[in-house]
Amino acid sequence: MSAPAVAQRPPPASVSAAVTNVFDTDMESGGTVGLSAVTLTGGGNWPVSQTTTLGIQARVDIDNWKFDKPAAFGGQTPWQGTNRFSLAVPVGFSLGDGWNMSLSPSVELTGEEGADASESLGYGLTALAIKAFARDKLLGVGVGVFSNIEKTTAFPFLIIDWKIAEDWRVSNPLQVGPSGPAGLMLSYQIAPQWEIGAGAAYRTYRFRLAEDNPIAKNGVGEASYIPVFAQATYRGQTGWRFDLYGGAMTSGSLKVMDSQGENDIAEDDVKTAPTVAVAFSARF
Repeated sequence: MSAPAVAQRPPPASVSAAVTNVFDTDMESGGTVGLSAVTLTGGGNWPVSQTTTLGIQARVDIDNWKFDKPAAFGGQTPWQGTNRFSLAVPVGFSLGDGWNMSLSPSVELTGEEGADASESLGYGLTALAIKAFARDKLLGVGVGVFSNIEKTTAFPFLIIDWKIAEDWRVSNPLQVGPSGPAGLMLSYQIAPQWEIGAGAAYRTYRFRLAEDNPIAKNGVGEASYIPVFAQATYRGQTGWRFDLYGGAMTSGSLKVMDSQGENDIAEDDVKTAPTVAVAFSARF
């Protein structure tokens, strides 16, 4: 989980690190699955004119999957660790009267350890328009189009950072990307530097399987789920923040497909799994 990626005026530079643990849980057909993950992000945005900004954003996801006798996959581990490396170049435009637009082309490399890098590439573009009605009232819409591991997807998404009442706010908790829209979160400021909230989103992502994968050599893996979480945030006075998350991964599904990503070879649903995460970010 990470900080919102759709703010109207991003900081000149930012970095973040997050650690997530999805506790072992049962699979519908038998066996268990768990996940531990590390996410690192960094980037910046710089003005190139009075109305235009140019940025660069990089992200690394390292996921360590733990399977134990998954019956739907013949008792074999469907994939080992998976890695995602992404790079985006957002271009922002100030249109006046509170309106801002952005175009962000991106490239992503997503695969199991040992996968063919040339077969693991994906490309995408996000476009968004935001209207600032006041300092604490932003609203907008966007669309994302991604070609990722034998599949092209397109989806609209809502951009919001809106103070709906004293100390109450609705915002986007996650990043928009190939795995899905940014979700929604309701938060409450309990003290000047403390905030608590709850939210949910939908996530799905594909990755190329290793060339020696025991189920589908050079195949396609897919994981989808709905994270539901509570969050506590502490904001430092010098531009840093610390986030603690607790919640559950719900409606989980895991799938192995052939190398074209067209025919299912094996799949299973995953029961609700408790999840915890911590994140640290700074902007400067």
